[in-house]
Amino acid sequence: MNRINLYVNSKHRKTEETSSNFNVVIPNNLLQIKNDEYLELCIISFYTHNNFYQCNNNSNKYQVIIRHQDASIHMIQDFLLTNGNPNIYDLLNDITAIYFTTTYNKVTNKFSFTRTHAQSPSNHDLYIKPINSGNFFGLNNDVEYLINFTATECLYPINVNSIKAIQIGLTGDISTIHNNFEMSNIKGLYKPSDLVFQKAINVDKHELILYEMNDDSFRYMVNNNKRYFTLSCYNQDGITITDMPDYSIHLQFIINKKNIIEDQNNKIIEYNRENYLILGHIFDMINKIYNLFVQRFLSKVI
Repeated sequence: MNRINLYVNSKHRKTEETSSNFNVVIPNNLLQIKNDEYLELCIISFYTHNNFYQCNNNSNKYQVIIRHQDASIHMIQDFLLTNGNPNIYDLLNDITAIYFTTTYNKVTNKFSFTRTHAQSPSNHDLYIKPINSGNFFGLNNDVEYLINFTATECLYPINVNSIKAIQIGLTGDISTIHNNFEMSNIKGLYKPSDLVFQKAINVDKHELILYEMNDDSFRYMVNNNKRYFTLSCYNQDGITITDMPDYSIHLQFIINKKNIIEDQNNKIIEYNRENYLILGHIFDMINKIYNLFVQRFLSKVI
């Protein structure tokens, strides 16, 4: 067994790259292996500081929508929350007060919205629609919510932490795609994933986020004789952390001797995985066709 340690520091990336997404080029022949060997990748350690903004360009947009009496659009206006790390009272001051007022219930940790904009046939219904800022309003994204002249309470407690975990994906000509799966946006189905690391943010602002390996949680078989890979940082929802602070990650490549029986078993497992992915893709297509058929059928009935 031969181990090759690779210490990556994002601050040493190329000028045009960001700490959220940068390439790592491995020296020639460093990861060369023989026919009777295979390569594994382990995440040994990771650290960075909790310095990113919870409210950023991926989580700060919402709309105010006014509809006519017949429900047609009268006005759509875009608004942006201020990027940074707001508390509840910062949000209260930041949310527009042109069309409605916002109050806060400390006991339930919820906002209530009360319409102040005068009503008429052309300004009949007033809605708020979080585009990607639902956490800060206690509402779901991409859904319109009617605001009345009596207080309308939000659905969920306010959460000023939009980033709950850091995930690191690894792509390029070094691949772990047959080791990893994540749930897709179709319920119950999984898809190949490039994620190799995940760490909950369980420290206060500006403190050190630290991971040190104490088991084999982040250990993967990878393809061999390759030269580069790309590291990308996401939040728990797979959205790029655009203001990711610099970080260090210790990767270890392990060269192992193949076990013939184990190798055959791995080939069988890989074959079954490929079949699983094909079946999942077929099911996905059938599901889309079925939904399209139902929509067309319902439109004809209506």
